[in-house]
Amino acid sequence: DQALDVDITYFKSSGAPMTALLGNGNLDVGAGNISAGLWNAINSGLNIKLVADKGRVSKNCDYIGLLVRKDHIDSKRYKTLGDLKGFKMAVTAFGVSQQIAADKFLKAAGLDAKDVIFEKMDYAAMNAALQNKSLDATVQLEPYLAEAELKGMAVKVAGVNEVYPEQQSAAIIYASQFIAEHPDLAEKFMIAYLEGVRVYNDAFIKGKNKAEVISLLKKHIKIESDEIWDKMTPAGINPDGHLNKESLAEDALWYKEHGFIEGACDVEKAVDHTFVDKALKEIGKYE
Repeated sequence: DQALDVDITYFKSSGAPMTALLGNGNLDVGAGNISAGLWNAINSGLNIKLVADKGRVSKNCDYIGLLVRKDHIDSKRYKTLGDLKGFKMAVTAFGVSQQIAADKFLKAAGLDAKDVIFEKMDYAAMNAALQNKSLDATVQLEPYLAEAELKGMAVKVAGVNEVYPEQQSAAIIYASQFIAEHPDLAEKFMIAYLEGVRVYNDAFIKGKNKAEVISLLKKHIKIESDEIWDKMTPAGINPDGHLNKESLAEDALWYKEHGFIEGACDVEKAVDHTFVDKALKEIGKYE
């Protein structure tokens, strides 16, 4: 609708490789997790901007949750969060929002990171490890949550929104060159993006044209099982685009206190809602 010709590049990790390309202008727009590494890049002078919401948990979109191996549930080894003590858990990396969520679950039970054993592995590997019983629990996201439960390997015992409401975990990121050299395209991209978010929310929250939207998503997300698509909780994305700056500041402070970043993070400087606000003038607020 916006007459944009967009080339999409997929990254196995949305961390350092994508951030570097945004910094040198070889990538105009990024969509990825907000991690300690991203804050370190911004603090070191990388002039990129967080411009819109790309993923947050919420009451209706609690798409990141704590999975516990099903045999631990059946045997009563796990009954409450306090039973996480001694468990082997996984994170995709250290210094990421998933680790903060895990910390919140532990703290809710009076535990901390020393009470569990953390290993690094990607999301798909986590489910494989749960299945072969080399992992006890993990903070997992959709669609792997739905897959784990449908295949009987684990049970979602709590959602992140229960311990950290509205955690902001991902953002749309604009390169400074894109903003400076192509502000008209940056505005059009944001309109198109928010329109897409609204179609997504209409489908998964309101049930409007859900089958059609799933068929479109299948072209880009390699999940063929309709059962998983039907079961999984949708990702939380603000249809009006604004990021949760309070959560960004809280997470940045956590990274600093745990030694992942040095110095303070200027959230107000890093976040630029200009393009969201201009898009909303064009398309109005979501209803």
